[in-house]
Amino acid sequence: MQSPVPSTSCFCLKAWLHASLTFAFLFPLGCGEKGSPAPPSATESPASATKAIRKNLPRETISHIPVGEFNAGSLPGQPGRNPSLEPTQAKVSLGPFRIDAYPYPGEPTQPPRLGVTADEAQALCASRGGRLCTELEWERACRGPESAIYPTGNEPCLPNDPLCMSSFEVAHMTTVAEWTASKFGTDSDESNKPVVRGAPDGTPPGERRCARRRAQQKNEAVGFRCCYGAPNAQTMQEPTLGPAYKEVEILPKELTELLLKEGRTAPLAKDLSLFKPEAAKTVLARGPGDTMGFTLTTHGVLWQPVRGSEFLVVAGRSAERTSVVRVYSVARHEKTLAGSFIMKNEPGPIALAYAQSIRPRMHFSGCFGCPGETGKILFRPPEEIVLLQP
Repeated sequence: MQSPVPSTSCFCLKAWLHASLTFAFLFPLGCGEKGSPAPPSATESPASATKAIRKNLPRETISHIPVGEFNAGSLPGQPGRNPSLEPTQAKVSLGPFRIDAYPYPGEPTQPPRLGVTADEAQALCASRGGRLCTELEWERACRGPESAIYPTGNEPCLPNDPLCMSSFEVAHMTTVAEWTASKFGTDSDESNKPVVRGAPDGTPPGERRCARRRAQQKNEAVGFRCCYGAPNAQTMQEPTLGPAYKEVEILPKELTELLLKEGRTAPLAKDLSLFKPEAAKTVLARGPGDTMGFTLTTHGVLWQPVRGSEFLVVAGRSAERTSVVRVYSVARHEKTLAGSFIMKNEPGPIALAYAQSIRPRMHFSGCFGCPGETGKILFRPPEEIVLLQP
């Protein structure tokens, strides 16, 4: 087997998203909702500009959230996503409730109160006839009726931005850390800890998503806001951890359709074929013949390197002398390209190699155990795939 030469550089979700976010930041930040006050002019002082803006903010300090369905959770590859804590996006229906339009004490002219415990926050809400919001209520109020990624739509809010207002007219969500009434499930990596939503100072703008879900960090000052009315009983479904690897049958037609979804990979779909099951023995026989505790296969492999994150790995041949290894992120039966390695002048066969005891790493090879003939597929937290050949 000739040493594989990538026809394109290996890439990962993280790199692609960085490029996308860089483009997004070319546009002004802020909510830009219809009817929002105009930004301050260059001649206005910061104090007078802020005062003018606050005059135009909603006078109501409690927002009413109607009954409705929205997208809760996150999709693989979104900025700052922690798959072990954030469930894959799914539709959720909630009943109506009311929520403070501003973090406690709930006044637009006063800064949020930070540094309270979850129990203290619950007591303060109860003293005014309210309660802590559930995390799904908090996310619904943040996303608005259109299930936006950020409170203002497709662009994140920055701390202390007076224009950070969701479509439900709830202000400053994702600009401070806030307690919720929800706790992580018993099977979670943060078992039974209170769920914190929002983000403190220092959080990168792209990570200020409405779906971001985490536990309190060491010495972190957390604030809160109150909700009113009967709490919604719906809860987040915790990410699960299944077998590290599971072989699955992939048909050439399915892989062809996946390749055709992207212009840069569409040429690989021509005369595509998958390697026969017995070809794994050929790959092993070309080398020393020692599996070294790995299982070799030419089937597709469902790979779960960490809780809540799953990938489909498959190898095939395009035309006569180009082999390819593809990695797709799997979420709700949708497959999105996460990484690729193309080998020109390499007819294969190529086998995938895995060990159930090693979750964060797989291999691909045309001569297993031969120096320079085996590549690696690496998972790097929080959710990055890298393919390389030493």
